[in-house]
Amino acid sequence: MTKVVIQVNQDGVDYFKRVTNNIINLKKNLGVKLIECEIVVFGAGLGLLQSEDDTIRKRIKEILAFDMRFVVCNNTLTNKNVDVNNLQCSVNQAGSGVAHLVTRQEEGWAYLAL
Repeated sequence: MTKVVIQVNQDGVDYFKRVTNNIINLKKNLGVKLIECEIVVFGAGLGLLQSEDDTIRKRIKEILAFDMRFVVCNNTLTNKNVDVNNLQCSVNQAGSGVAHLVTRQEEGWAYLAL
């Protein structure tokens, strides 16, 4: 059984399309072996959850349908003055996205920086 934590900290529609496609492919290929997956969004990566692009929005819904969850860095929300309720979907929050990645790795989760 696999637990994966994924780092998203870059910006751009092409990057977001590539990342969401990779996440969906990960689930499709691992199937039931992938028991937990968190996508940790911080810094410039916050744009993923603010995107108005139809393809990205559709992929976010597909990712959520796989029971994967997005975790957003509170530091990023504060620094960018963004209300969590204005994001594209419901998210979990972490005080620090980077610290959350480290914690998950210490807990034995596989780590991907896409």
